[in-house]
Amino acid sequence: MAFLQDNREYIRRIGWLGWLFSVLILVLFCRLWYLSIVRYDHFVSLANRNQIRSVSLIAPRGEIYDREGTILVENTFGFDLLLFPDQVIDPKETQAYLKDAITFSAEKFYERLDAGRSYGRYQPVVLKQNLSLAQMSYLLARSSDHPELEILERPRRSYVYGNLAAHLFGYMGEISASELSLDIFRERRAGDLVGKSGIERIYDADLSGRNGIQKLRVDSRGRTVALLPPVPAQSGQPIRLTIDLDLQKATERALEGQVGGAIAMDPRNGEILAIASHPTFDPNDFSTRISLSKWENLTSNSDKPLQNRVVQNTFSPGSIFKIVMALAGLEEGVLDPKEKVLCSGSKEFFGRRFRCSSKSGHGRLDLRRALQYSCNIYFYELGRRLGIDKIAAFSRKIGLGETTGVDLPGEVPGIVPSREWKKKTTGMPWFAGETISVSIGQGPVLVTPLQVALVLTAISRGQLVRPHIRMDRNAHDVQSFPREHLKPIRDGLWLSVNDSGTGRAAHIDGMEVAGKTGTVQTISRETLDKLPSGQAARFKPNAWFAGFAPMDDPRIVVAVIIERGGDGGRVAAPVARTIFQAYTQKFLKAPGSRQLAAGQ
Repeated sequence: MAFLQDNREYIRRIGWLGWLFSVLILVLFCRLWYLSIVRYDHFVSLANRNQIRSVSLIAPRGEIYDREGTILVENTFGFDLLLFPDQVIDPKETQAYLKDAITFSAEKFYERLDAGRSYGRYQPVVLKQNLSLAQMSYLLARSSDHPELEILERPRRSYVYGNLAAHLFGYMGEISASELSLDIFRERRAGDLVGKSGIERIYDADLSGRNGIQKLRVDSRGRTVALLPPVPAQSGQPIRLTIDLDLQKATERALEGQVGGAIAMDPRNGEILAIASHPTFDPNDFSTRISLSKWENLTSNSDKPLQNRVVQNTFSPGSIFKIVMALAGLEEGVLDPKEKVLCSGSKEFFGRRFRCSSKSGHGRLDLRRALQYSCNIYFYELGRRLGIDKIAAFSRKIGLGETTGVDLPGEVPGIVPSREWKKKTTGMPWFAGETISVSIGQGPVLVTPLQVALVLTAISRGQLVRPHIRMDRNAHDVQSFPREHLKPIRDGLWLSVNDSGTGRAAHIDGMEVAGKTGTVQTISRETLDKLPSGQAARFKPNAWFAGFAPMDDPRIVVAVIIERGGDGGRVAAPVARTIFQAYTQKFLKAPGSRQLAAGQ
């Protein structure tokens, strides 16, 4: 009986073990079913990730054309060397290989390796763009030994005319960490190239298109064994500008060798026909990662060649501001254009004597002649009548002291001084004598060349328009001015160019040009007189000219600033003349003629 009882206990224990094994087998089967059926897609994806690389196919950016359809910016193709950071097993070995293959320094390699690892585990980083034929041959011959490297054909920006209109187009560069947070780059990723300035920046979303994907099948060592069907890239949208290539070339040539800027606009619709800033740069240098030496040369240059002087720099307008003063006086009713003011060379205002540019004086002159000869005394008197508050209010009305809304990045508003402005910025009250200085464009009043061009659009056609650079942008009038107020000013500007006035260097036979010069001291006369002759040349006045043509049907407005150029009539007016001539030769086959008698 004891034996039978022991045998039953043994059988019972065997049964429990059988149940336990059955449960374990069931659990293993359920786990196997879960992994192989439920989680099938997940593990296939993980497996494929070890077999397939994904590389972005960079979308060709949209081309940029001038107003007549001439291509200005296009795309070329070259071969780039890419590094997959997750495939780098021995960084020292890879770096040594790259040093021999493309003379790539250790510093650059580790910098790009660190940057690539920050992009994401499976994202490649570009080591070198535009590989030479010799470099490609070397790399391809040894590609099986370095699966962490890949050569891929990619588009790059090509600026057809080199440094022509460089500030307008801008340049490309790798997106920065701060830019990744900006709304305009919300669809971009680290490592992408984006517009850094100019048209490339402000229309980056339109120009950039949509990147595609090229998948590469690799073996266990990471070597590419096959190319899978790609998701094609979608090219960016082409853009047509208001710029005229021929006029742009003429404007650039007129500025050669000088520090300054120039702009030509159509006063009828605000289309910018040409815009140039000197010194300049070649945006093609940025298409394949600009070298450190070139970058340092650009950024250390005291003349700041990367700045667009037409919209990003402000200057005292000098006598150009007399145009604004004249229209303000007429609109405020404190000026009769036929009233004559005596200029004897100097006059006292608020206990201080102010001088005219003519030491002997201009005699008695009305508004037209005051503009013709740029008489300071006349406009000192006008400034006294208006006062700073009315001057400031009208200046803002005609577009000064605020951005114009042009479709270019980095525009600055300039400064229109007022009592409130001075109190806010300095804590000091406004003094009456300061108004006298402002009335001839000196003191704290600051403008951009673009704003000056807009003032001339208002004078030339009676309407202030919004400037734009893209052809398909809608133009509209911002402000209108009474034509009866414009006539004496227009006449004065015509006399300045065509009747021995300060702007006579802008005169063109058969072409009715009207305009105004400006010569602006950069330091006080007292300080200038104390400087040695060699140093004084560095502080020559800034030279201005602004005008329009033809007189009776204005179609082009030009504004020119030459920094440290000297006399506006001798330096800036000839630059404007060159631009007017280029416009006439191309667009005005038979310009009309207008005669204005001296006594009219």
